Amino acid sequence: LHAALRQVLGDHVHQAGSYVGPEKLRFDFTHHSSIPQEKLTEIEDLVNSKVMAGLAVDSTVKDFEAAKKEGAMALFGEKYGDKVRMIDIEGFSKELCGGTHLRNTAEIGLVKITDERAIGSSMRRIEAVAGGAALEYVNERLGALKSAAALLKVKDTMLPASVQSLLDERDRLKKEARKTGK
Repeated sequence: LHAALRQVLGDHVHQAGSYVGPEKLRFDFTHHSSIPQEKLTEIEDLVNSKVMAGLAVDSTVKDFEAAKKEGAMALFGEKYGDKVRMIDIEGFSKELCGGTHLRNTAEIGLVKITDERAIGSSMRRIEAVAGGAALEYVNERLGALKSAAALLKVKDTMLPASVQSLLDERDRLKKEARKTGK
């Protein structure tokens, strides 16, 4: 995710904290403004393309200075010892890390961004789900979409147009009611 954010948004993006658990992940990073939905989709697509590629994840312990010379990203403000754990995701990402336990990226499964928001001045947070939790998230939303489409008796792909039509009709009726004084 860090590498994808930097590729899409720019090199000014730096990790400022994270949480990775079985139910969700949180990634805090530096960035000056909200991220438009099309950029979030681009980030998510890039992450998922690297996941689906099944890239090798190599974990090595090496001298801190040697890892930096190899281009490993270090977290701002983090204190490192003489020896560090470097994670190298085959040709895409190289970072100092303490928590990755994968042999290849395909083990992650689908990644779905669920939220992006400000958490401070020039600080953003992305929340996401992966693997089984991502599938559950997608299925829950598809179920809601299908239920709403069924209520309107339209295909789910026609839901936005049907909702817009209802809003237009509501506005027309409000305008008519104002004219007649009712």
